[in-house]
Order: sequence, then structure tokens, then C-alpha cells
Amino acid sequence: MVRENIKEYTVTEISTSIKETLEDNFGYVKVRGEVSGLSKPASGHVYLNLKDENAIIKAIAWRSTVAKLSFMPDEGLEVICSGRLTTGYSDRYPGRSDYSIIIDSIVPAGEGALMALLEQRKKKLMSEGIFDQDHKKPLPLYPETIGIITSPTGAVIKDIIHRLEDRFPCDVILWPAPVQGDDAAHLIADALNGFNNSLKGSEFKVPDLIIVARGGGSIEDLWAFNEEIVVRAVFASEIPVLSAVGHETDTTLIDFVSDLRAPTPTAAAELCTPSKDELFINLKDLQKDLRDSINSNLENKLSSFKNLSDKLPVSLKLFIKSLLSEFKEITQSLNYRILEEQVNNFQQKLISKFDKLNSSTNLFVENMRNQINYNEKLLESMSYKSVLNRGYSVTKNLKNRVIKSKEDIENDTNIIIETSFAKISAEVKEIKDE
Repeated sequence: MVRENIKEYTVTEISTSIKETLEDNFGYVKVRGEVSGLSKPASGHVYLNLKDENAIIKAIAWRSTVAKLSFMPDEGLEVICSGRLTTGYSDRYPGRSDYSIIIDSIVPAGEGALMALLEQRKKKLMSEGIFDQDHKKPLPLYPETIGIITSPTGAVIKDIIHRLEDRFPCDVILWPAPVQGDDAAHLIADALNGFNNSLKGSEFKVPDLIIVARGGGSIEDLWAFNEEIVVRAVFASEIPVLSAVGHETDTTLIDFVSDLRAPTPTAAAELCTPSKDELFINLKDLQKDLRDSINSNLENKLSSFKNLSDKLPVSLKLFIKSLLSEFKEITQSLNYRILEEQVNNFQQKLISKFDKLNSSTNLFVENMRNQINYNEKLLESMSYKSVLNRGYSVTKNLKNRVIKSKEDIENDTNIIIETSFAKISAEVKEIKDE
């Protein structure tokens, strides 16, 4: 039975009313479901469906949102999407009656989903050879400058710097970056690229190695270090990278691609530097070995001289004996510490002479450069072209010779007039004597 007295609506009125009712009653929501129909067109937007066993909801992340997402879902993964529920993809297609969620953020639904995604991503990157040992770079034995990427406010940076000061003091450049959150992965990748490219030609020295560090946490807390953008930035780094993310039991994808993995940030400082105490001990051992070797060599030489002296005539024996006596006195008076000081003094003098020579060379080159610039300007001021700039001109024949008399054009009446703005070809019709 058709009711004749009910209110009549236009299609637009119905669509608008549904849209307002939906947004007023639901507005900002979180929706959990399995990803299907994932599409990433060239526009930069991401389209997908969220489904469970009974229903499907359309979803879209606009390009501006996609750039900020710390996590990009894959087909079949269960996720939680946060965003605004509306009809017709918001204001872009307000007349459509279907409804969808405009995504602000996406996170995997639970640790199990994250582990599944992590394993899938690990296999993908491994198949590309990104984790191969052939790409690993050795860490320098004695780094002068170390770059560190971590939060500037956490305990991690303090622990690393304190350990470096104890073991092997060197220069440290901190590139502050968040170590978790939606924008952490992009900013960590930017820091890696910055150390490799931005510091070249700047006042800061390019570091000999880079430490990427943060403290421990859950898999969600450490997820930025599982993002492809970070893994690929580590792989592309020309500077050796040492990963120090989480505790010893924590593993992220950056650990597989980095040139060396440290179980903790403090351990990273130990792995990339030698111990100054051990270096001093080794140096003392080497000095002792050197002294022992010199003494042993001297004793061998003395013994050789004694053997030779037994075979010589008496006069030569006496002569050799006196020489040996003098030699013993000289050797006994030798002081290795004085010799070392003399060597160091000569080394300092050599460095000073080199610095003066370098300074004099730079001054000479600078003076020659200034003289060349002066001569260049003088030559330019004396050139006839500077006269042309004041409104004068030069007349030449076709042989490019300057016409100084009428004999220069008697056999050739074609001429070229050179000015500051152009060269003018002309023909001589008449020559009048002055």
C-alpha cells in the first residue's frame, strides 16, 4: 500500500541527511578489520577495504596523510584504522550514498600481526640481497668523529658519550631524531641521508661511523626501525652504520642491514672504539720490546767484536780493546728517554717547519693570484674594447686589419665596423681626403 501523505525528499536531501546523521553519531572512530582490495595509484592516495566475516567498509588515506604514516599495510593484514566516518569520500564526492572511513593513522592489530608483517618484510628484503654480508663495511679502528642518531633527551645519548669518554675520547655529532611515533622512521632516514650528504662541504667533519640507537621497548615502540625507509637508508649509507636498538633480546630489521649490531647502546660505544688503557699498556709493551731488542742487538755485536779480536794480531787487539772500552762507555751513557725526547723535539720542529712552509706557500699563491687579477684588469682597461664601450668604433678590412690609411682599402672596398654592440658590414662608396 502506497502512502500518499509522507514527505517527499530529493536525492541530494536524502544523501545530505544520511551524511549528517552518520557524521554526528559516529564522527571519529577506530575500525578493526582485514585489509583487502589495497590500491596505491600514481595519485599518491591509498584505497582499501576493511572487512570481517560479515561486512566491508571502504577506506582511503589521502596523499598528505600517506606521507606521514609510519606503517603501510599489506593485503590480508589485520589492522586498526583511525579516522573520520563519512559518505562519498568526504567533500570530494558529497553526492554519493556509500560510506567510508577517511584514515588518519593505521596500526597493525596486535603483536601477532606485527610479527607476521615483520617476517614478511624480512623475507622480501633478504631476497633483494640487502642483508648480504658482501655489503657490510668494516668499522674504522680509531674513529676521530662519530655521528649518533637518537633522541637528544633520553638516557641513551648520555650513556654513549660517557662510555666514549672513558674508553676513547673523540668528537661526537648528535643528529636528534624521535625514536618512536608516526614520523620517527622518516626523520631517522633523513638523519642517515644527512650525515652522508648534508655535511659535505660544511664546517662539520663527516663522521667516520654512525650509531643509530634507542633504549628497549615493545615491538610497537621499536617499529620505526623495521620500516623499509630506514632499512634502505642504512643500506645506502656510504658511512659504516652500527645499530644499537633496544636490549640484547630485541631484534629489528636495521640490525640485519647495519654493518655491525650492538646488543645495547653502551655496548655500541665499546664495539666501535678501542680502550685507551689497553692502548697504553700495548704501547708500553712495545717500548719494552724495542729496548730489549736494542740491548740484545748490542750484546750480539759486542760478542762478534770479541770473537774477531781473538783472531787479530796483538797491536790490533789492543786497538780493538780500546775501541770496545770506549764503545761500552758510550752505550752505558745512552739514555733512551733522552733519545725519545730528542726524536719528539725534532718531530715538533719538523711539523713547525712544515706549517711555516705551507703558510708561505699559501701566501705566495695568494700574492700571485692577486697579481694575475691586477694584470688582467689592467689588460682589460688597455684593450681597445674598453674604448668601444664609450661609443667609439674600429674599422677593419676583410683581412681583419685595422684601416689606418686609404691604401688599406684601395683594393678592397668592403669593410667591417666593430662597435661595442655589434659588427657592421659596409661598402666604401667614396674616399675624400682630409
